[in-house]
Amino acid sequence: MIHVLFFLFASFLISTNSHVSAIEFCIADLKGAETPAGYPCKPPTTVTVDDFVYKFTKATPNIFNFSFSTAFIDQFPALNGLGFSIGQAELEGGAVIPLHAHPDATEIIIGGPGSVTAGFITSTDNKVFVKTLSEGNIFVIPRGLLHFVINNGKEKSIGNVIFTSVRPSVQLLDLALFGNNFDSALVSKTTFLDPEQVKKLKGVFKGSG
Repeated sequence: MIHVLFFLFASFLISTNSHVSAIEFCIADLKGAETPAGYPCKPPTTVTVDDFVYKFTKATPNIFNFSFSTAFIDQFPALNGLGFSIGQAELEGGAVIPLHAHPDATEIIIGGPGSVTAGFITSTDNKVFVKTLSEGNIFVIPRGLLHFVINNGKEKSIGNVIFTSVRPSVQLLDLALFGNNFDSALVSKTTFLDPEQVKKLKGVFKGSG
């Protein structure tokens, strides 16, 4: 029986590897319909080396003094079916990426030049994990957890991130509380913030209510 099971397992591995090697890549045809497995593939005869190369587009710094450029499947069709995407964050001196979460993705930060502090909060016991990263450090932020990044220096710091999602969602805590029409009285009651402070933050983040 053991020999039979081993044979079946070996056959499965061989067949799986053969299937993978038979389809070496699948450059997305963005004109096709997207499914949970990704987009349909471009005809191999139309694929060129440029399909495998992407350069981040320069983004404009936001209210938090950082910019974020994406290499998601919509910009980089070579990622089709691979289950991950890439981003690049440029933090000006002293910039902060405030508390936010990606409900559908684990995030891997690859530290660039300069010094940044990154951290996350667990959902089970609210334990905080914080680490100052230098160039080349890799930091993993588990899926769905609140996390942040701060540039400790005066010079710009550029870091890359990898997400375990082709198009990760994001919820920024500050914008969720103060950048929409969430009633100010309810924000004050649910956060224990002073009503005047809530109104002030609503003004900063263009919220109403």
